Amino acid sequence: MLGPRPKDGKPWAVKVVAELTTNHFGDRNRLEKLVRAAKSAGADYVKVQKRNVETFYTKEQLDAPYRSPFGKTFGDYRHQLELDRDDFNYLNDLCKRVGIEWFASVLDMPSYEFILEFEPQLLKLPSTISGHVEYLSAVADRIDRPLVLSTGMTDKSFEQWLLEKFRTCPTLFLLQCNSAYPTPMADCEVGVVRHYSRMALQYPNIVPGYSSHDPGWFASALAVAAGAKMVEKHIKLGDSEWAHFDAVALDVLSSAFNDYVTKIREAEITMGSENKAIQPSEHHKYTN
Repeated sequence: MLGPRPKDGKPWAVKVVAELTTNHFGDRNRLEKLVRAAKSAGADYVKVQKRNVETFYTKEQLDAPYRSPFGKTFGDYRHQLELDRDDFNYLNDLCKRVGIEWFASVLDMPSYEFILEFEPQLLKLPSTISGHVEYLSAVADRIDRPLVLSTGMTDKSFEQWLLEKFRTCPTLFLLQCNSAYPTPMADCEVGVVRHYSRMALQYPNIVPGYSSHDPGWFASALAVAAGAKMVEKHIKLGDSEWAHFDAVALDVLSSAFNDYVTKIREAEITMGSENKAIQPSEHHKYTN
């Protein structure tokens, strides 16, 4: 049976992030249910997203037909999903009451400056904007707190650029990620997490991690074995077939996310320490 803490009594070393994305649909009631479910399952953080809809998307994208309860265009859909200042104040207060931390993926500079007003512990740059080099550079030049960065849709050349550009970032959680929704198991490339773990020996500000777009818990548990100290999983509140990338998320109305967190904790306990020692459970049947 799993206890509330690892066997050494210390807090969990692997941080579990419940990625809400925009599955709150701009509805505070849904948002609260997701936050409380994440806390109940044992997650360390919930994460939301923030972007400036009018500047992040082109007019053609916003005007494109899109079927949702919020209107007939993609713009109608995206505007409904964005949390405003009052919503973020609500989220901030809610997380304090519930006892869980939150942070946000910030997809553009107006959103970055907006989120800083709430003094978050962490910020994230998601794979969605891995090609937005000008924005990434601007963040790198002014980042003053731990940063989470997913590496979907990137290769070794991006890695080298990243190491140079973010060398002054206090802590850089570098998350292996594949941007397919869902990610085929053959494309998870969990071995990259081991590579990031080795990089961390040379670059002490790097913390290896894994952002899961694959089904279930298995790849994330392997990532913990490979050295991940942060794992991120999408969650949702029931099925909504019109929602963007909804299929990749675990439904908190079932036991799926609770099971996911349990498997991550089991993986962390099973990994244990790199220090070889005789364990209290050990005995030799031939010892007198």
